[in-house]
Amino acid sequence: MSGKYFPTDQVSPKLLLLACAVREPEIRPFLHGRVDGIFLDYGLHRTRENMSQALQVEIDRAAERDYENILLGYGLCRNGILGLQPPKQPLIVPRVHDCISLFLGSSGAYQQQTAQQPGTYYLTSGWIEKGQTPLSKLEDYSRSYDPETAIWILKEEMRHYARIALIDTGLGDLRSYRSYAQQNAELLGIHYEELKGSLSYFQKLLWGPWDEDFLVSERGGRALALEMFL
Repeated sequence: MSGKYFPTDQVSPKLLLLACAVREPEIRPFLHGRVDGIFLDYGLHRTRENMSQALQVEIDRAAERDYENILLGYGLCRNGILGLQPPKQPLIVPRVHDCISLFLGSSGAYQQQTAQQPGTYYLTSGWIEKGQTPLSKLEDYSRSYDPETAIWILKEEMRHYARIALIDTGLGDLRSYRSYAQQNAELLGIHYEELKGSLSYFQKLLWGPWDEDFLVSERGGRALALEMFL
């Protein structure tokens, strides 16, 4: 990951990146002085309207500054980015339905995993630190219910999952997250596995090229719609 970020003789455009906080570990290696990064709370995923509103606020603020492009470190994320209105700058968005594709390096890699084991709960280092896990859900439920009821609610909610998969993107010491991920699998009584991840999608988002793997909206164009990702 050494060397030039934009291997041309031209000065790179100034970019704004808006991304979920769980993806910060994978994005940080590719940030540089020409990019301003804003990492938003994972909790926005829980309500589509909250995510859309928070992102649009940041996009509208960016319209008042001299950014050339706005990068979104999100997939469709339960359609949470649909309806976002591009300002005077183009929006550049990974053309993926689920952000797990970003950690695995491509939509094809995610589709392959889904075909092999559709009932998978994926974890990454960022997800464990800043997102939500079965264990963290149990902690939340335990504040409102007795232990037996809290576990029953969790297992009912997670009954369709058959695997916990920890994605290794090659960053940091995986051992510090492996034990926690395994505890999640043991709690649910399901299979644990580790998957080889990739930083390639994150690198392309920050450095380019923005090819067919990305949706590039027009300046001030129409709002993001589902058919744009098909």
